[in-house]
Amino acid sequence: MFVSSPVIGFIAPLLLWSVCIRPYCLRHGKGYTVGATWQMTMWVDWQQAKEIADERKDVGMIWCCRLFLVVVCLFTLSLLISIFGSLL
Repeated sequence: MFVSSPVIGFIAPLLLWSVCIRPYCLRHGKGYTVGATWQMTMWVDWQQAKEIADERKDVGMIWCCRLFLVVVCLFTLSLLISIFGSLL
């Protein structure tokens, strides 16, 4: 199960960012922050989208941002379990 979880956990946040979060930021005049890596840009866009959604009371985007955070946390957890699972 944990073999496919990192792959799904890698693709899911990327899809959420490219389909929902990034266009939402650009539509509202944010999202032009270029980070050192695409992961940094993705994280900054997530923070900006959350702030915009909070200001505008956009419930759909708030849920999208929450889903993004949950998926990233699950990916990190599954990756740590895959790496350090043999030590337990």
